[in-house]
Amino acid sequence: MRTKPSILLLHGALGAASQFDKLEGLLSSEFDVHRYDFPGHGGKAFAEHPLTMPILAEHLLDHISEFHLIGTSIFGYSMGGYAALWLEKNKTGCFSSIMTLGTKFNWNTELAEKESKLIHPDFLESKSPHFTDTLKQRHSPNDWKKLSTETSHLLLHLGKHPLLHSDFENIDCPVRLAVGDRDMMVGLEETAHVYSSLPNASLLVMPETPHLLEKVNHNYLAEEIIRFNSKYGVQSKGI
Repeated sequence: MRTKPSILLLHGALGAASQFDKLEGLLSSEFDVHRYDFPGHGGKAFAEHPLTMPILAEHLLDHISEFHLIGTSIFGYSMGGYAALWLEKNKTGCFSSIMTLGTKFNWNTELAEKESKLIHPDFLESKSPHFTDTLKQRHSPNDWKKLSTETSHLLLHLGKHPLLHSDFENIDCPVRLAVGDRDMMVGLEETAHVYSSLPNASLLVMPETPHLLEKVNHNYLAEEIIRFNSKYGVQSKGI
C-alpha cells in the first residue's frame, strides 16, 4: 500500500485554483494535491474586510486547519508564495516545506502605486479587454472589478507595510525560492537576498521562464517541485 504526502497549491493575485489544472495532473502521481482559492478569487466569497496580506494568511490558516492540512507542503506562485511565507513566519510549523515561484519581496509605496494602477478596472477595460474577459470567467459569479479594486488595496497596503524584509529565523522549514530568468516583475537580486536570509533555503533560477504562470513550462516546474520535496524527505513512501 502506498501513501502520498499532501501538497497545497496557492495562486497569485487575480489568479485562481483553476490555473493549476495541468500542474495538479503532473504532480498527482507523487502527491495528494490540494488547491485553494483566496477570498474573492475563483468565485469564492469575499472576506469581510478589504484584502491585506494578514487577512489572506488568516483565511489560509483557517483552511489548512479545517481540512487537516497542517504540515502540508506548499507550492506558492507569486502572491501565494508570499502568503505562505508570511503565515509560516508568524505560525511556525504550518508547513513541512515551501516552494515559491515569482514571489515579489521588494515592495514599497512607489511600486505599489504603480502596480495598483495597472490592475484598476478602468485601465484593464481600456488596455486589456481580453484579460478582463479572462477575469470575468475565472472569478464568476464574483464581480471581477471588485476583486481588482480589493487587490489594488492589497498592493497599496503591502507597499506601506512590507512584511517580508527581515526576521526570517522563524521560517525554519525547507524553502526553495524559484525565479524565472525572464521575469520582468521579480528580480533575481531581491529573491537572492531573501534566500540568503532564510535559515534553511535554496535558490532556483528557472531558464527561459517569464513571470506569467501560463507561460511557465509546467513539466519542468513539476519536476522541480518533486525534486525539491524528495531532497528533504517529503515524498511518497510505501507502507
